[in-house]
Amino acid sequence: MNCLSKPKLATDQELQKWTCRQSDSSRSHTLIERLDCEAGFSVVRSRISSGRELREACQHEGNERTLVITFGLSGQSEFLDRVGNSLPFSANRTTVSVFQEGIGERRYAADEPIQQLRLVVSESALTRYIGPERCDRLLGKALRHNESFRKISHVNSRASEHLRFFKNPRVGEQDGLRQRIHALSLLGEQLNLLAPGEVQRGGITGRDVDLLERVETFMRTHLSQPINNACLCAELGISEYKLKECFRQAYSNSPAQHLLEMRMQRAQELLAAGYRVSESAYQVGYQHPNNFSAAFTKFFGYTPKSVRDSL
Repeated sequence: MNCLSKPKLATDQELQKWTCRQSDSSRSHTLIERLDCEAGFSVVRSRISSGRELREACQHEGNERTLVITFGLSGQSEFLDRVGNSLPFSANRTTVSVFQEGIGERRYAADEPIQQLRLVVSESALTRYIGPERCDRLLGKALRHNESFRKISHVNSRASEHLRFFKNPRVGEQDGLRQRIHALSLLGEQLNLLAPGEVQRGGITGRDVDLLERVETFMRTHLSQPINNACLCAELGISEYKLKECFRQAYSNSPAQHLLEMRMQRAQELLAAGYRVSESAYQVGYQHPNNFSAAFTKFFGYTPKSVRDSL
């Protein structure tokens, strides 16, 4: 399997639909879906489950470097190159790497569904999007002959309406233009984080980023419990004004809305993993499944039951 192959030049007709590769055995299931959005830019969705650790050979070939942004939606896996360097992928983490050419092995953990979303961008496409200076700043020096990849970052995933769009199991039913808009918007969000343009005065500081990470960590580990601004301020020792201002500048929303996004994303992961609607509701802080179903449907535009039915 080669999910990292160079994005191809797709025809207008091919841009309207996903290509699918599926394999099944007595103990494993693999589904890879790919959408070639533009020349040099593709979106790849993968879903793997196996009753034992799954290992697959992987070869990446290309005349230019490729940026790969991987959103871990559930489960854990890793890529190992020929000399044993590891690139990890895990739930709720975004892994950013640069590939050019190399042989390695993908390893998938056993007994858990592994779902990932990848943005795969060639260097020429990246230069077209953000210019040569920002592209060079992001990709760094050329890979050495013994480097098959370079890890740029492995951090907590940030909430995004565009990421939510691609988590929808029925995203392929959306029109092609809408899919491409969300794909480019999701890429734009990540590029602004990885290689910002001009620094805006009065923007968020490094200390504020640290604070946000602490708040997000607390939220993520207490999703099943009641959380409000007063609770966050008391736990983290900050003022409510500071809390609200950090979220306004970083996400253009409130702590409560950010918490709702985290809860809904976690609920979708649980439903996709086979949990019942009631079980998912309790794990993300809803005591009444009906209230959860209403909130989930309003947030995503489809019901929790539809996620279960699609398994």
